[in-house]
Amino acid sequence: MLCGVWGPLLLGGLVPLDGNMITLSYPNWSMTRSLGAGCLLPAWNPWRDMGEPFLADPQTMAVYPVMRLLCGLSDFSAFLRLWVVLHTLLAAFFMGALAWRLHKSTAAAAAAAVLSGFNGTFTGRVTFPNHFAAAAWLPAILYFQQELSPVGLGVSMAMQWFAGFPPFSLLSVLAVSVWACGQGRQGLKCLIQGGLWALGLAAVQWIPFLELMGQASRRLVLDPAMARQYSVAPLQLLKEAFVPQWIHFSPLVGGDPAIVCFYVGLVAWGLAVWAVVRGGRREVALGAGCAAALLLSLGGHLPGFDAMVFLRIFRFPANWLYLATASLALLVASGVAGLRATAWRWAAVSVLILDLVIFAQAPRAAWSRPSFLSEFPAVASSFHGERSLARIYHTEELRRVWESGVLETEDDYLLMRDFLAPSYGAAFGISEASSYQTLRLKTANEYLDRMSREGPRSPRVDWAGIEMVVGLKRGARRVSRESIGLTSRGPARSRVFLERPDAGALRIASYRPGRVAARVDIAGESGVVLAEMDYPGWRVFLDGAPVAKSLFAGAFPSIVVPAGGHDVLFVFRPLSVLVGVLISLLTACALAFACRRRPIWTWER
Repeated sequence: MLCGVWGPLLLGGLVPLDGNMITLSYPNWSMTRSLGAGCLLPAWNPWRDMGEPFLADPQTMAVYPVMRLLCGLSDFSAFLRLWVVLHTLLAAFFMGALAWRLHKSTAAAAAAAVLSGFNGTFTGRVTFPNHFAAAAWLPAILYFQQELSPVGLGVSMAMQWFAGFPPFSLLSVLAVSVWACGQGRQGLKCLIQGGLWALGLAAVQWIPFLELMGQASRRLVLDPAMARQYSVAPLQLLKEAFVPQWIHFSPLVGGDPAIVCFYVGLVAWGLAVWAVVRGGRREVALGAGCAAALLLSLGGHLPGFDAMVFLRIFRFPANWLYLATASLALLVASGVAGLRATAWRWAAVSVLILDLVIFAQAPRAAWSRPSFLSEFPAVASSFHGERSLARIYHTEELRRVWESGVLETEDDYLLMRDFLAPSYGAAFGISEASSYQTLRLKTANEYLDRMSREGPRSPRVDWAGIEMVVGLKRGARRVSRESIGLTSRGPARSRVFLERPDAGALRIASYRPGRVAARVDIAGESGVVLAEMDYPGWRVFLDGAPVAKSLFAGAFPSIVVPAGGHDVLFVFRPLSVLVGVLISLLTACALAFACRRRPIWTWER
């Protein structure tokens, strides 16, 4: 296939299709459009895991300026095309600019730009828009560090954080710290100042994120089994690194192709080795960094990996390939600059471009028309969740089998779409009791675990407002059209309900994400429950006055209401978001003042 990503996406009008796109990328885009339409900073997401913070979850890209700008597009394929083009140009431009600064060679700049924008690791992440965008900001971070521009560095680091993939932000901090050390005292001073700018600008999200990490079931240091996920096997890494065009005759890889893909071409390797052999300290350091990153990508295949606790904050060891490709881009630029004849330089760049253009950079199982994602699934058509605020629930058994399976045929994707694979239903406004969410709240996990143990007759099923259950039929060992069973439970309990249903009447007066108003008329005292996960920031007002809330079933915020007619209001106003907004606004004002005194960027030929 010519131009692996660019051909189908730009010329064919297709979208890459895999489990990541169905359960993460497309729903996140749809939810950001819905929540962002009525709120500048959408704080609460009622559709996933019985309610969870939205702004605090970086992978939603809720405050990333590019996401907010492009979410105005109603067509997902148009969004994805612009997303890929803009971030590819961003990565290529700043890596080329950095190479120009270092070598004053147009050919070297072109080589670095091409390799940065079109290597297999970068383009393989096209089904992860947040990974793709976060990766694109590393060249800008390195460029502004080289220029000793704290403001430019701070803005670039903040933008990378907003792009929504914290592991890449941590890896970028590591890379730019090493770069700064090579610059001496001035470099370290720039790094510290730029880091402070970044912390201030991104406070609107990283402060709520830290709060979310404290409430989430995911630990900072992962258990060894999870930390080893998507380790790159040594033979696979050798194949991807040194076998030209391997995708055309040996496309199978162990792990998610969007994460473990790696390719720069033999020409790039030759130029990189030439740069290290003939270069100075910088080239030797880049070579050592590249080798270290490739070694760490082996993850669980690396002896003693489980004992290196600091490496277990990353879920995918393959993420280290991100730093390897950046190092190689700079080494290739140095190698091209080291060629004496201009003709040889441009010949090397031409071969490099040809190799990367021919290479099918994103090994996808399928490319599809955008309508595949946007068509209203059959199950969704018969489900009334959008109108009644009821929920759908996928059993834990089905989730385990689905997650352990491999998407091989078109019907595998159709199954995920037609039966509303966890998280996909949120794209259509359907609330889910359990979703694919790395940062699921502890309270949600505990609630679902107890509900699963108690079985289908558990009152927790009713309290959660579950209208439909999707599960595997008895004896099934794999997911297929015949093995999935749907159970409709009839009309679900309201999103706001009385603990004592016989106490009187309750009517939801208005419902918006993070703000729910209800009117109750009861003959005796009763608890009023909001069936969304409790979280710091939920406040309750009774007849306009704030009241203390308690927990119902250890999960849902509730209050006790006396007899009579009353107005109850549940509002999500997290202090972490308010503090973050204030710090970010003050930092932005200081940044504007600093830019008046010194431009963020100057270009010298």
